[in-house]
Amino acid sequence: PKRTLFGVFSIECISRINRYLYALQIRKPSSQSIYLADCTNYQSIIMSEEEPPTKKVKTGWEDYTLNISEAIMKEDEGKHFATIAESPIATLQGVGPKATEVLEAIGCETVKDLATYKFFLLARALSTLAETEVEGDRPSSSVMNVDKAVDKEYESKSLKEIAEAPISALQGLTSKADELLKGLGVKTVADLGSLKYCKWAESILLIGEKYEHTKNLTERKEEAALKKLG
Repeated sequence: PKRTLFGVFSIECISRINRYLYALQIRKPSSQSIYLADCTNYQSIIMSEEEPPTKKVKTGWEDYTLNISEAIMKEDEGKHFATIAESPIATLQGVGPKATEVLEAIGCETVKDLATYKFFLLARALSTLAETEVEGDRPSSSVMNVDKAVDKEYESKSLKEIAEAPISALQGLTSKADELLKGLGVKTVADLGSLKYCKWAESILLIGEKYEHTKNLTERKEEAALKKLG
């Protein structure tokens, strides 16, 4: 229903009046107004049919092209990185019910949890450094070690051997973790360090926390104006 000076009329009623006025050539079809006419003297009262359009707020990002469409779900593509970081892990593409169950079992419920998962960060560090290792090139006087990172039996191993070991080689993980993460294709320390979901999550968190504006252009201008007044 529409409210006019004469009260509330149904859309159907207004439509009938308009059709009658079209026939009398009192109203042009291109008009955007409702005419309620006195059919005796053809005098009309014009009321606006539509509310004035709301002015669109300028964000400053209208012409940007960057996106991470292959990493997150469609409904999350327009959100801030910071917002995505606080979202459930199922926000990431490929993390279905089974993967969600596995990741939640290791304590990761949000994208941020996945980004800061300590065994991912440790595994990535070890496997990254393994790429720089030269076999047999350790000085006899070297004190370098990763004793706090791996189980006793792996302390004297090379970084490459550690990277190729099952994830239970890391202190704090057991053979149960080996079985659990195998469902995500993670069989070795190197696999865990390169798990794409963790890498995506880490990148999203980093950008969201340090390198993204969360206030749009209008809000930033207003903030700058207030600072000048202060």
